[in-house]
Amino acid sequence: MIFWRIKDNQVYPLHSTDNLGFEESEGLRIPDLYLYQQRFAVMRTAHGIGDWGIISAMPRLLKEKYPNCKVVVPTKKLLSKLFGVEHNNSHVIFDNNPFVDEFVDEIDGEVFHDHYRIYNKDNTDIPLIKQMLKFWQFEEMDYQDCQPELYFTDNEKELGNSIIKEFVGESEFGCLLISDRFGTLMGKPNEKSLQRDTTQITKFLQNNDLPYFYWSYKPINDTPFNFINTVLDTRNIDLRVQLYIKSKAKLNIGNQCGPMDIVPRYSDTYIVQRQFPLGINFINGVNYL
Repeated sequence: MIFWRIKDNQVYPLHSTDNLGFEESEGLRIPDLYLYQQRFAVMRTAHGIGDWGIISAMPRLLKEKYPNCKVVVPTKKLLSKLFGVEHNNSHVIFDNNPFVDEFVDEIDGEVFHDHYRIYNKDNTDIPLIKQMLKFWQFEEMDYQDCQPELYFTDNEKELGNSIIKEFVGESEFGCLLISDRFGTLMGKPNEKSLQRDTTQITKFLQNNDLPYFYWSYKPINDTPFNFINTVLDTRNIDLRVQLYIKSKAKLNIGNQCGPMDIVPRYSDTYIVQRQFPLGINFINGVNYL
């Protein structure tokens, strides 16, 4: 892995390392001078929806710790300039967030991004957001409430509620997500992983007989889960509205992937684990199967 520095809208590779960040015993923390400036950037160098989602509580926690600060988030344009990628995930996660002051096309000066974290060599399963905030001079009591969070617009809520009402009325419902990582190991198809994932999800669905909104990387009838009571394929629904529907579900079940990581604050979430250990992707409140 390469430790990157981001300064004045440029990325600089610094050195190769086995562990991003700093070991807790080193005692390194964010410079006081940066904190005095009170203008903070929330930045990730990974680009999936879950990569951004798992740090979504950071603006609120920064505002609670440093009440006079301004919090900025990079736009699609800035992320493209820095990393050469095209995605809108910073907006999917942080749109309508009352603790974000601005989306910016440029960030002058130093950016203390997700490589600046405090890890514990004896405990790998510490959520990334906790590791990052520890670098930001947070005490443990300051970041306990750090589950992912989303702030939906009135229009998103209205549309999501109308879809729920149309397909399940007032009934409880679940959401099933089967991504293209289902049955894979290290990004490649793996028979043992496939059998394990199938067994775990099948058993769970049989024990939780609900109507299900679902998203699947291939037609649901071509999966082992074609026996469930499906009410709607959400593939063609706006992603933020999908997440709103998931947040209103009695439960969410699926294989380990980004959208599954984002809603445990709102809905009981059950994830078939594909990483051992989970490391920075560990989410408080998730039930890992």
